Amino acid sequence: MEPLLEARGVDKIYRRRQGEVRVLSRCDFTLAPGEAVAITGPSGAGKSTLLNVLGGLDAPTAGVVLHRGRELARRGDRLAAWRNRELGFVFQSHFLLPDFTALENVLLPARMSGPLDAAARARATGLLAALGLAERSDHLPGELSGGEQQRVAVARAFMNRPGAVLADEPFGNLDRAKGEDLSRLLFELRAREGTALVIVTHDRSLAARADRTLLLGDGRLAPVAPAEEGRAS
Repeated sequence: MEPLLEARGVDKIYRRRQGEVRVLSRCDFTLAPGEAVAITGPSGAGKSTLLNVLGGLDAPTAGVVLHRGRELARRGDRLAAWRNRELGFVFQSHFLLPDFTALENVLLPARMSGPLDAAARARATGLLAALGLAERSDHLPGELSGGEQQRVAVARAFMNRPGAVLADEPFGNLDRAKGEDLSRLLFELRAREGTALVIVTHDRSLAARADRTLLLGDGRLAPVAPAEEGRAS
C-alpha cells in the first residue's frame, strides 16, 4: 500500500549567528492511510519541527516529503490549498478566532475552500456534537473552558475530511482528566472518520492509543517496543 505521507532522508538545519543547529538528520518516516502514529522523545529533540515538515509548514533542508508519492516541494504556490484540503492540525494552543463562535471556527477550513453551503454547516454541527459541544456551538471562545476550546480545535481539524490530522502536544495545556477524556474522543473520531493521525506527545497513555510509537533522538526516528513506551515518553 502506498504511504499517505512519507519522509525520505530529511535533514533540517537552522542557521544561527552562532553556527548551524541540526535538528533532523537523514530522518525517514511513513504513515499509512488510516494509521495512528505517536512520536515521542525528549524536549528539544525536534518533534515539532518534524511535524511541521511533514505538514508542509516548514521545508526540509535536504531530503523529500511526499504525499501519496508526490513531493510537497513540487506543489509550489498550491501548497497552502493542498494543506487545507488534505491535512488537519491541532496544536497545544487552540488558535481559535476570538470573534468567531465555535461553529464559525470549525467552518474556517471549509470557508477557505469556497462558499459555505448547508452540507458544510451540517458537517461542522455534527463534529461539535460528536465532541460533546452540541449546546455550545454559538459560544465565543472566551465563553468556553480550556477543554471546550481544544475540542473546537479538534473539530476544526477534521472539518474538511482530511486524510491525516497532525497533532502537536494537543492536550498539554489541560489537566490529566480533561486530557484523557479528549484523547478518547479524538481517537473515537479518528476511527469513525478513517483518518490517519500523527501525534507528538509526552503523555504515555495518549501514545499507547496509537498503532505504533516512534522515538525521535539524534535527529532520527526509531520504533518503540510496547514494553519500552513508558520509558520513551
